[in-house]
Amino acid sequence: MVLRTVRSVRGGVWTKVGRGREDVNRSGNSAEKLAAELLWLAQKLSACGFVEEAVDQWASASNLAWLSLSAEPRLQGSLVKVSAFLFKQAKDMGFEVEMTEEGNKESHRQTKMNMLTSWLPLLCRASNGTDVPMLRTSERGELEKVLEVTIEKLEQEEQEQVLSLWLHHFTYCPSSDWPNLLASYVRWCTTSRKLLILN
Repeated sequence: MVLRTVRSVRGGVWTKVGRGREDVNRSGNSAEKLAAELLWLAQKLSACGFVEEAVDQWASASNLAWLSLSAEPRLQGSLVKVSAFLFKQAKDMGFEVEMTEEGNKESHRQTKMNMLTSWLPLLCRASNGTDVPMLRTSERGELEKVLEVTIEKLEQEEQEQVLSLWLHHFTYCPSSDWPNLLASYVRWCTTSRKLLILN
């Protein structure tokens, strides 16, 4: 069901080329409605104990994440809300099995890595929403902390990949100073220097 909804958003949102203004507005409203339904569906799946399914599907929607970078601000705002919710759900995903099941630990780590590489660019580039703020200030601060914790649990090379991606998109969009992952970047640099000296 999640995948079907994601495909609906992915297939219907960006087929506006060549249409009239009225069709474009209708398509945009429809895409925004589907994105709101995605958030509702993710919340329901989480409440019913299927959070891993929702996170896995969102992490694997890299094409949708890429297309979202050129979407209208209101649609971007809806997709940021879905991403924020699922990043929070993914943070502790697999924590209880990390010590006993190596396969699950690796699977959860890869899912988190996919989430970061797919959706972090949208978080950096999405406009703040002049008419409707995407996230409240407290929600933005909370999500930054979630991202920092998630990145810190990755391997050193994976952290480099994620933080390089963040730095590229963060500096590309000078109008936004969020998410500010400078603390994670500094920690990674310090650890990398220590490892370089030891080797």
